[in-house]
Amino acid sequence: MTTIRSSESESTERATPDSYAVVSEVERAETVTETTGSTADTRGGSGTSVSRSGRLERPLHEIRRPAVTPENAKTELEQYKLSLRRYAPVQKGLPWMCQAQCARCREVVPARFVLDETEDDVYLEYDCPTCGPQRERHHDALFVKNLSERRARQSPRQPRTTHGGAPIRPILRELPRTVETLCPECSCIILGRYYQLDNTVYIEKTCPEHGYFRDRINSDVKLFLKSARAVFQDERGVYEPQVRGARHCPSDCGLCDQHVSASCLAQIDLTNRCNLNCPVCFANANAAGYVSEPSYEMVVEMLQALRNQHPYPATAIQFTGGEPTVHPDFHKCCGAARDMGFSHIQIATNGITHANLEFAQRSAEAGLHSLYLQFDGVDDEFYRKTCGEALFERKLRAIENCKRTGLKCILVPTVINGYNNDQVGPIFQFAVEHVDAISAISYQPVAFTGRISHREVERQRYTLGDLAHDLADASGADLERDFWPLGMIAPLGRIMETLDGKPKIRSSCHSDCAFGTYFFVTPEKEAIPIPKMFDMHAMMRDFNELAHRIKSKHPEITLPRANRWDLLKIAHLFFKHYRWEHFNSGIKPWTFVRALQGLTDKAKGRGAGEKKSYKTLMAAGMHFMDRYNYDTERVKRCVILYSTPDGIYPFCSHNGGPTYRPFTEKMIAQSKEAYQAQSGKRSPPRP
Repeated sequence: MTTIRSSESESTERATPDSYAVVSEVERAETVTETTGSTADTRGGSGTSVSRSGRLERPLHEIRRPAVTPENAKTELEQYKLSLRRYAPVQKGLPWMCQAQCARCREVVPARFVLDETEDDVYLEYDCPTCGPQRERHHDALFVKNLSERRARQSPRQPRTTHGGAPIRPILRELPRTVETLCPECSCIILGRYYQLDNTVYIEKTCPEHGYFRDRINSDVKLFLKSARAVFQDERGVYEPQVRGARHCPSDCGLCDQHVSASCLAQIDLTNRCNLNCPVCFANANAAGYVSEPSYEMVVEMLQALRNQHPYPATAIQFTGGEPTVHPDFHKCCGAARDMGFSHIQIATNGITHANLEFAQRSAEAGLHSLYLQFDGVDDEFYRKTCGEALFERKLRAIENCKRTGLKCILVPTVINGYNNDQVGPIFQFAVEHVDAISAISYQPVAFTGRISHREVERQRYTLGDLAHDLADASGADLERDFWPLGMIAPLGRIMETLDGKPKIRSSCHSDCAFGTYFFVTPEKEAIPIPKMFDMHAMMRDFNELAHRIKSKHPEITLPRANRWDLLKIAHLFFKHYRWEHFNSGIKPWTFVRALQGLTDKAKGRGAGEKKSYKTLMAAGMHFMDRYNYDTERVKRCVILYSTPDGIYPFCSHNGGPTYRPFTEKMIAQSKEAYQAQSGKRSPPRP
């Protein structure tokens, strides 16, 4: 997974002023002494150790701490988190002085957000020198007092609070709307808005110190609004969040009681070392100047932290980096995840090590299931630019080795407008041709993590709307019928867990996070969109209601089982929502049932189980946030959660936005020389 970044000197100065410094051996020794010494003065009332954000404390799966406050902020990381709240518009209230694009003449003019307490509505008041004073009502869930109507618009099942007691703001489904966001320069929490201009959705915001910013959110307003209206109720987070009393998202991460979703695909960085030196890597692996690599024992503790998440323990893990396969205990870590109950084990990789058949066989034996393979194009032109060398043949060998060893492969292109967006179609066709080994394409529109000019952001920005149009052109899929947000299929997990009483992945991410579709692929390599054969939204709506009715009959049971009558109803829904006008002898309702079983129970989608399933291919985009397009309501619903030495962090606070990665890496960092002297271990050979 990659993004664009700027030169190292600029990025370091801007994001985290000395957070890239290597931990000295003295400091490391002091930290170890601190964390292994007496805990008599650090025990909470429950007997759990109260930890400090930014200070290494073991075991990692027992991290518990209060939210950062001016009184308790001691470490560098806690001070940084506190600094993000300099303006805190939601806590300090309106008015908020800003600049905004005049709705009439389109010039950027002085403006302010105000709360009309009589109407309980938020207005943006323009002071346009050309058009005169004017005001525009904005949809809002940040400042208004009565959220009941807004909750009902999202879903009649919308919860009011997380399991930790924090209020849940509903997803707004209209434009224009207010948004709590970040300054691209200083990362401080500020106020902005989403609004429509022609057919495009924009965000604009004003930092009191750094001024006005605007960015493109989605190039197709119709698809954007369809996505917002397609999701159902939120989840309620986890029973025991690691941080209590949070009020300032995203400055209380680790995982806080404001977080709404559980993990869909958890992440652990095995190392920041890499066998490449790509200039577009958000992990910044070889430029950091230090080695950050958890021990095997630390990895096990971070895995345990994910399994301890209830009511939905993480079942899918992705090891990432750096290049995770260069960790000296890589296969041992895969085996540990398998033995701890993770049903899906995946790695984010450049594919170099798995171009070696022996290495791929060892990975399969250790329990690895999938390669999340960097794949920016179908020839070496792109790899020479992004990676500095020709890699396409080795990627082909890695894919072939996946087929030979029973591994699956997910292609991961980072898409940059004007650079490789013309590869969206060819990559799709490549995946269809190699569907025996490739199960999905996860297109990742570029996120900007370093200092970059506003003009370059505008020129290179690629949105989920752009992706949907490019995929439709390449596949023949219908934009209106076939493309949906990932969050829409959350009811699938709710209904599937009634079949066996075991928790299932719930893709309850924000409607702006992921967008795409699934295809059936015939033996003749024809890609047929699944929504062409099934009315997906109507079926998910009915699944959601049926799952609620099953649950309401047994409120005392966390995961009640469906009875025989319920099972008949579930079967009926597959037939009810099958589009019989598009009948295909190879794609029947039970074909889809087997495909869905493979999605939620990986054992049914592998080996002998795979032979009973029609080939499926996901083609979707996951647009991770940066400081230009940041929305705190999105990060609260993140389902890609990092288990780190400092707790569990959402992807878009760890790698983007406030960018906590340098801090969490620093907690276990060593100089390159110290690492080499200590380990004496070599990375796996390049084939």
